Amino acid sequence: MRSAITLLALSAVQALALGGDLTILSRNKLDGAQNDGSAAILCRQPIAYYAAKVDCILLGEDLWNPDTANFNDTLAASLNYEVYQGVVLPTQSYWISKVNESDDGCRAIDGTGQVHAMDCGAGLPALCTNTAPVSTSSFANNSQEWQVSHWVGDKIVTGYRDYHTWKFRGLRYADQPQRFGYSTASSFDEAGDVDATTAGADCSQPIGEVKNGSSEDCLFANVWTPYLPSYLDLKNKRGLLKPVMLYLYGGGLTSGSGKNPNTDGTNLASHGDVVVVSVNYRVGSLGFLNFNDGVHNGNYGISDMVSALEWVHKYIDCFGGDPDRVTVFGESSGAQSTHILLGVEKAKGLFHRAIMQSGPDGYPSDGKLLSYPYYDTLEHNFNTTTKAVLQAAGCLNATDQIACLGKFSGFDLVNLATNANGVVVDGTYLTYHELVVNQTAASYATNVSIMAGVNRDEAGVNIDEYPSNTTTFADYFNTQVGNHFSMPSNASVILNLTHFPNAPGAGGLAPTPDAIFNASLRIATNAVFTCFNLAKAYSGTKHRAFKSVYSFQFNRTYQTTGYTRPWCVPPRTEARPDGDPDAEYYKCHAGEQMIVFGTARRAGRPERDGLDVPFMQLVVEYWASFARTGDPNPDREYLVARGHRGTLEQVDKVGRWEAVDAERPTMRVLQWDGKQVPFVDQDVCGALGAPMDVLEA
Repeated sequence: MRSAITLLALSAVQALALGGDLTILSRNKLDGAQNDGSAAILCRQPIAYYAAKVDCILLGEDLWNPDTANFNDTLAASLNYEVYQGVVLPTQSYWISKVNESDDGCRAIDGTGQVHAMDCGAGLPALCTNTAPVSTSSFANNSQEWQVSHWVGDKIVTGYRDYHTWKFRGLRYADQPQRFGYSTASSFDEAGDVDATTAGADCSQPIGEVKNGSSEDCLFANVWTPYLPSYLDLKNKRGLLKPVMLYLYGGGLTSGSGKNPNTDGTNLASHGDVVVVSVNYRVGSLGFLNFNDGVHNGNYGISDMVSALEWVHKYIDCFGGDPDRVTVFGESSGAQSTHILLGVEKAKGLFHRAIMQSGPDGYPSDGKLLSYPYYDTLEHNFNTTTKAVLQAAGCLNATDQIACLGKFSGFDLVNLATNANGVVVDGTYLTYHELVVNQTAASYATNVSIMAGVNRDEAGVNIDEYPSNTTTFADYFNTQVGNHFSMPSNASVILNLTHFPNAPGAGGLAPTPDAIFNASLRIATNAVFTCFNLAKAYSGTKHRAFKSVYSFQFNRTYQTTGYTRPWCVPPRTEARPDGDPDAEYYKCHAGEQMIVFGTARRAGRPERDGLDVPFMQLVVEYWASFARTGDPNPDREYLVARGHRGTLEQVDKVGRWEAVDAERPTMRVLQWDGKQVPFVDQDVCGALGAPMDVLEA
């Protein structure tokens, strides 16, 4: 127990955090707008006026003043949302500033904006001003002025706030494990101080120019939350706890960062009213290299993900998150990792929903066009990958191969000619060679609801060159698509002449560069991303491998800077000089990242046609609703209470996003004025060897 002596030793700001129960009331529209002074910080604990004023001062703020700020801009919806949640009565009043501090009387404001006199000794929650700056992808002020200290377990954790959320960066969720060893969740149950104002190092990876920019000591989490509960009354705050969304980054299991500004959790947390967590996990050889000694079996990065889930399960309520409503979500190999966790028994019960964005579910192998994600055997992976790493390191014939690799730093190890990233059946985290979505075995994920989908033209970002006027379909496909995705050399011939009658050059169609590019991109996207994604949704629904399934395809994207191709961005027009998303363009891999996190305007990217911000708002609500209830369709009353009228109008217009029905499987096309459509490209998937029932065996 925390003693009175400990409490008295705390600084003023820390003492405020002990009172806790703090909610940032900002109406984050995802439009990058700066602080207009209309938002507030709600201190929920009922106290007398002068105590409320002291609490605001300890925050570096003052009591909110209706004479200098507009109630209707932010607080009307925010306080209405408090009523909607059932945590206050419609008649609740809140302390605000006096007209003059010398006045004997005090005043309060109710949820309708009416100001009235109040006995200064009454016990009311307080509204403090919120003068914190709006952070961007390139600016964050974590100076002492905006810092707040908060109990997490028995540690005092110091983070900071901006205009929209409380932020805690660089939280050590697992102690640094031994190299090639599994991690275990850190304990916050011993007294100590934690500086959580700066994100920790990324895990060692072969990208970037700074050798010291990544580290083997990298198992850190970042938390963004709109709400900090009082530790003194945590058990009674369960009704206020927010859904939790834990993000796993992509990067081919060889790179990635929990502090990627494109996937910053500020806007998703504040607009979606959820607690967002990002975590680093080991990648490359440090995360996945296995040996044949029966001890070092690989999947160390998977153990990190499980450790992160265990840490979240134990401590996320201290940050205002509900441990019984945890959603794991990820993009690209982050989606692949989410897929893997669905089959990890050690993760069972630690998360309740899963979202897989652009997961590479198809893997050409053994001369076949397609095979489902197959977790390798220890022996095969050692012979094909580990030996190559050892050979590159000069350690293949060493008596102690692990000791031999010890002469390499983590950075140098993952920069060898071969860098492992293969998932294996290690016997501890994975005991089966694939995720079971049919009747052959029980799934660990039967109580998990999932959302899974892709961007329409995923593979476009991986193609380096547009075809010339003289190239053939076969030559272009093999050099630009087949080689990149390891598809068999005869794939284009098989598809062109036998199974893909609309391919260029078949049936009298002229092999124009556009036709060649379109066919190549369509084949690659379906082969690697779409076909097995839909088959997983179909079979998982049919055999009840998951609690519910929602499928999607993004048909509107915003490509991230530095990861794009000319054809992945909409064409510029005189009317829309920053690009016209209504025109045809390719919706490539990673193009949904900034939409899901609502970060396009935060990153300073232009509003292209007046719908980028409304579309981000819509998608954030879909994702947050799924995290809240397991259903992406936001509740109408919720949207009204939050003041999200634009999203409500769009939701009413396009209708419900339907769960997958095995008898009539459909998916949601995510665009402005989106629609529900039957599963796409089933003819192509059949030609590729992945019909909808391919996972039935």
